Order: sequence, then structure tokens, then C-alpha cells
Amino acid sequence: MSGYLDPVYQHTKHKNDIQVQEFGKKKIIRVPILELSNLGKHMAIDEKQIGEQVHTILSNRETGKIALLAEPLKAKELAMLIPSFNGKGFEVKSCTRDLSQSYDWFCRQAFCNSLHVADKFHIIKSMLDATQDVRVRYRQELLTDKRLKFEAHKTKEEERKQKCKRTNQTFKPKNFSCKEVTASNGESYLELLARSRFLLYKYEHDWTNNQSIRAKSLFEKYPQIEQSYRLSCTFRDWYKKHNIGVDKKIMQERLQQWYQNVENTDITEMINFKSLVERHEAMIINYFEHGYTNAIAENINSKIQRFIASNQGTRDRESFYFRLAAKFSTPAPQNNI
Repeated sequence: MSGYLDPVYQHTKHKNDIQVQEFGKKKIIRVPILELSNLGKHMAIDEKQIGEQVHTILSNRETGKIALLAEPLKAKELAMLIPSFNGKGFEVKSCTRDLSQSYDWFCRQAFCNSLHVADKFHIIKSMLDATQDVRVRYRQELLTDKRLKFEAHKTKEEERKQKCKRTNQTFKPKNFSCKEVTASNGESYLELLARSRFLLYKYEHDWTNNQSIRAKSLFEKYPQIEQSYRLSCTFRDWYKKHNIGVDKKIMQERLQQWYQNVENTDITEMINFKSLVERHEAMIINYFEHGYTNAIAENINSKIQRFIASNQGTRDRESFYFRLAAKFSTPAPQNNI
């Protein structure tokens, strides 16, 4: 009833697959979906883990339909799909994507007339990760110090044990103890660092009363965490929707000031994030032209995950591809009234 066993489909289901040489052997890469009618003016590209295989998904941001679903992630493999677009890639006006080099090369070759926009979600996530990395660094330093004290305790106990043997004395082992200094809010610094994770994701005005107290203790002890947090909030403010439409030169000037503020702190994690922003500055600033994001691609990924859960998984991969194409790629019927 579904049409999966239809001879025409069975004959054409592998028509878009590509063949590559890998380690001297031929390798077939599946391209289950290639629907040119779903190529539109505004596209989004992202990756999705389906089973054990990572897939590239190219979707139409206006219709939410999948134009391309393929296994390859390497640039040279993706490039082999460009001739299949039959020139329709020139009609694409914008393309949102993450910062993958493979996607960068593929999109510039396939959609050379389009505006390339870095996905805001990935940029903000990288920034938040950098802030968390500062917190984790301090926590690892405390854990390392505790480990070294424990190893010193074991060495001392072993020496005392050997001495007791030589002198025929009874050896009574001593338990390891490490007195932990507490912060002003009553938590140990290890507890403070562990429990401060979520408050660093939120703006200060969204903190609960307990989080405000905890943040005060955290920032008193670790000023670099506070500096990283303030820088992240400033960057998030710069990236907000209300700046869409502001002249790109103005946004670039504000970003240059933020760069300088980061350099003045000398915090490695934030400087590394600043370097990432600098390398992709043009794509990031393109966001302020129209406010394009990769949200539709993330939404499709979530829908596919729910589709997998409600359709007995992906064990029969060919049948799964057929059902996936029917659900997410079949063009909507046209109303000719």
C-alpha cells in the first residue's frame, strides 16, 4: 500500500548514489533523497546522526522540505552532488549553516550567488562552552590538588607500613582526609564550581536568589569566571534580534571593541572563542542583514528523531529512507483553483 515495493521505485531508489574510491576500493555512498523541486531561495544545511551514520541534510527554510539527504560529509564527496542540481543552485539567495569546512566549501561551490550566514545557535553554544571551560579549568585544578594530596598520603602510609615491618610494630592505617575550604555561602569550592554551571547560562536578572548568592561567592574567588561571564553577556547582547537591520559597519565596530575587551582579560578560553569569531566574522555579521538562522534545520532534525522513535527505528534502512522521503521530501500538492 505504501508503494515501497513498486517496481519503478525499486529500480530508481539508487539512481542518485555516488561511487568513490576509498583505500583502493570502490565505495557506494547512499543519496536517498535528491528532490530538486525543494530547492528554493532560502536553504539550510546541517548534519544528522541516523543510526551509526552521519548524514548531510539540505532543507528549504521556507517550506521545511528536505531537498537533499546524503551520507557524505567530506567536501570532495559532497562536490560530486553539485552537477545533480542542474543549475538550480544559482537560484539560491541565502544559505545558513554551521562552521564546518566541508559545508563551507560545498555551499560556496553549489550556491555561489547566495548570502552565507553562520548559524547563530552554534556560535552562541561555542561562546557558552568557552565560559564553562573557565569554570571547569578551576574545578580540575582543585581536583588535581586533591589527587596529589591523596597520592602523597598513600606514599607516606606505604613508608610508615615498611617502617612498622622493620621494627615489628603493628601497622594501623590512617584514613585520608583533606580539609576543604568553604566559600562565603557555606559551600566548598568544589561544590561551588560544580553548582554554578547553570547560572552561567542565564542573564543576571534571571538568577534565582540562591543563584545570586552563589554567583557572588563564585566571582569573589574566581574573577576570571566573572570576566568571562560578563564578556559572554555582552556578546549575546550584540547578537540579539533587535540589532537586525543595523548597518553592518556599526556592528563590526562594536565587535572590534568586544575583541579588544577579550584581549585585555588574557583568558585563554575566551581568546580562543574570539579567534573563532574572527575567522568567520563575515558570515556571522551577515545575520544582521535579514536575521536568517538555521532553526528550521534543527527543527527538522528533531522531527526526524521523533519519526525514528515512532517508526520502529532504522533497522531496515532502505524502508526507512522511503518513509522518510515520503514524510519530509514529497512536495506539497499545488492548489490550482
